[in-house]
Amino acid sequence: MSAARPPRPTDLVALVTFDGVVRENQAVTRDRLGKAPGAPRPLSAAVEQWLHLGRRTWVSVQGRSIVGIATARELSAPTAWELDTLIDAGDDPGVLADLLRQAAEAAAGTKVTHVLLRTPSDAAAAQQAPRAGFAKALDERLWGGHLEIDATAEGVREWRESDELGCFQLYSRALPLAARSALAMTREEAAAVHERRWHEKGLSFVAEQEGRIAGLVQVARSGGQFSLMVEPGQPDVARALLATIAGRLGKTAVHRALVPTCGVDEERALSDAGLHPGNEFTLFCHRTARPVLDEAHAAVRAVAPGQVVG
Repeated sequence: MSAARPPRPTDLVALVTFDGVVRENQAVTRDRLGKAPGAPRPLSAAVEQWLHLGRRTWVSVQGRSIVGIATARELSAPTAWELDTLIDAGDDPGVLADLLRQAAEAAAGTKVTHVLLRTPSDAAAAQQAPRAGFAKALDERLWGGHLEIDATAEGVREWRESDELGCFQLYSRALPLAARSALAMTREEAAAVHERRWHEKGLSFVAEQEGRIAGLVQVARSGGQFSLMVEPGQPDVARALLATIAGRLGKTAVHRALVPTCGVDEERALSDAGLHPGNEFTLFCHRTARPVLDEAHAAVRAVAPGQVVG
């Protein structure tokens, strides 16, 4: 039986040994998509935690051996974490669930309201996450290839800070209620869980129709990766945004787009533009409970000075 807990300084030797072996990392972050898997660095993550640098680490222990490790980092706000390492080095499927529960408990103890995990849909972590209290938010598909599109970028312009509300309204129209309930229902929650590391803030574009934002695309710093979200029933908007991206990215080695499988218009536009479907992922979110104060109203009798209450 394994037990998950935060690492201790006495684990240094075991962490160094763990650090030297490449094992499958079942936590997939946007900034790692399309890159070759590398060795995890649990030792550096543990040191960052001990030095209070914003990282969190948990290990699963059997006897004197570390058989699993998880690390998390902040997203766009201190109230949201993203698991960026989740590794099972043993034969016990409960190791992953133990690590995920430990992360969820640590989040609740530090007033973190959201813990996100993206994992391959066929990975063991996808089966263990619901057992640890993580709800499925989205199924996603990675598209890849070379963009070849004959369309105009009509109505597309660069994203501005004043577009934040409009982009949240687009998010609310584009994703189904079940996904938003698991991930983010308010503008503040959506901002907190935003994955900011993978894309360049200055390379985001919106498409406007009839005074509202009907589409959004964000481009990575390197590697040809981008995201695509459009209002349902707006295939022309998707094509216009792809035309903008094709012009900006140029002929890179490959273009990649991770989009929710519920985005019918996005996937059709990507297919028409020459990209091909590839790996599938599932995005999970654990939301810690927030206490809700129930107000009780009572009648109050005011007594005037000198009045006798009988």
